[in-house]
Amino acid sequence: MKKYYKPFWSYDAKKTENWLQTMALQGYFLKDIRPFKRLFIFQEGNGSQVIHYHIAYDKTKKHLFSNTLQHNGWRAVCRNGSWCVFYNKRHAEDLKAFPIRDGIIKRNRKLLYYYIGLLIYLFLTAILFFTLISITVFFYGDTLTFSPMSFWFAVSVTGVILWLLTIYSVVRLYQTNKKFL
Repeated sequence: MKKYYKPFWSYDAKKTENWLQTMALQGYFLKDIRPFKRLFIFQEGNGSQVIHYHIAYDKTKKHLFSNTLQHNGWRAVCRNGSWCVFYNKRHAEDLKAFPIRDGIIKRNRKLLYYYIGLLIYLFLTAILFFTLISITVFFYGDTLTFSPMSFWFAVSVTGVILWLLTIYSVVRLYQTNKKFL
């Protein structure tokens, strides 16, 4: 049994599906996902197989799929929370029906709006911070000093990480939703 940690797997479901298919070709078959922990759990099988995976998100946690999909060979590998991973062992040219992506698109759109709001908040906070520093230095003639405590270093590193994470998330979610639509 192998476990893989993929922190941003849900941002690009198609890329994750391709990775799952590559793992199946290497002889590792998806057994379970733990979305909250960002873990994929694989079981080693006997040889490689061509398996097509499809990731679905359904906030109602019903993960209903039609009889048409069942007749086309789609089966559920695992369900965890709002996430469900389906698989199909048919050849790509024989696949005529696929589970819909509406749930993932809506989820990613909400995340995109959240991260855009966070980016605006971070931008306005940075402007306020630098404006207050400028007023202090230029108008009052004071010097700006920081104590050598590790607090300022921790705040700076946390701020940079938050900025990078937010920018990455906005760009990645925008690109992914653009591909789906």
